[in-house]
Amino acid sequence: MRESISIVKATAFEIISEPLSLLILLAALVLTVLAPAFHYHQFGDPTRMARDAGLSALFTCGSVIAVFCTIRTFRREIESGTLEMTLAHSVSRTGCFLAKTLGATLAYLAFALVIFGTAMVMFDGAAVGGVLARQTGDVARIWGPCLAGGVAVILLPLVLAAALNRFAQFRFVLSAVMLAVLLGAAGTVAVAFHAGAFALRLVPVAVLIVLPTLVLLAAAAAFSVRLRANAAAAAVGVVFALLLPAVGNYYLADALSGNGTLPWRYVALAAAVTAPGVAAFLVLGIRFINGRDILWTT
Repeated sequence: MRESISIVKATAFEIISEPLSLLILLAALVLTVLAPAFHYHQFGDPTRMARDAGLSALFTCGSVIAVFCTIRTFRREIESGTLEMTLAHSVSRTGCFLAKTLGATLAYLAFALVIFGTAMVMFDGAAVGGVLARQTGDVARIWGPCLAGGVAVILLPLVLAAALNRFAQFRFVLSAVMLAVLLGAAGTVAVAFHAGAFALRLVPVAVLIVLPTLVLLAAAAAFSVRLRANAAAAAVGVVFALLLPAVGNYYLADALSGNGTLPWRYVALAAAVTAPGVAAFLVLGIRFINGRDILWTT
């Protein structure tokens, strides 16, 4: 159990420490913050652009992080021989595969929390800005404190991580991502207290978006055991293409139009439908890792 927990932690921190992960996260945050800040008032509903920008960033950038970072962490250990050394100890191949997949999942959820927390802040800011615009007759804008909070999630972790790296020798990327996670969590809590049920309507929609991404992550873990990075990414792309007709059942941002909500029972049903897909790819990955004599040579 101790070895498995160590693998989970090492995998999660490895993905979080990836410069590529930080770059994708920054792209997602820029889309979440700047798209509604500069353009949302030109599209009618003042909250729609903020909502769609955040949820689109969660779906697209979150999927990229989940797939490519999972493939990179598996292939790096396989091709460097680290996985061979790990399996030489008391950890079984099945346990190692599941532990690494869990670590990749936790890393993905940390990134998703940052994006979602920032999306909630901007959604709340768009709603308050719309109310102020109706009261004053001015052009609708993101409420200042929320816009400042969104920009802070982008810039503050970079500034503090640079200072920690310079004066305390902390790892820059790891520090920046962890600080962003803290700010994302803080933003979620702050908006929950400020806007209450209005902003919390985003939660079931975001959970619904996470579900198909977990299927892609499990597929990436399974294929990366057997295939090289490019081939594994192509295989996951095929899986996504096959799932594409059903994606519309998981991306339901329009359910929030007006005062609409997404029932949690729908999310529970979607989770029940998604679980067999995740389980199937985990079983496939276990078969791959146990069915190979020299898995690190491919």
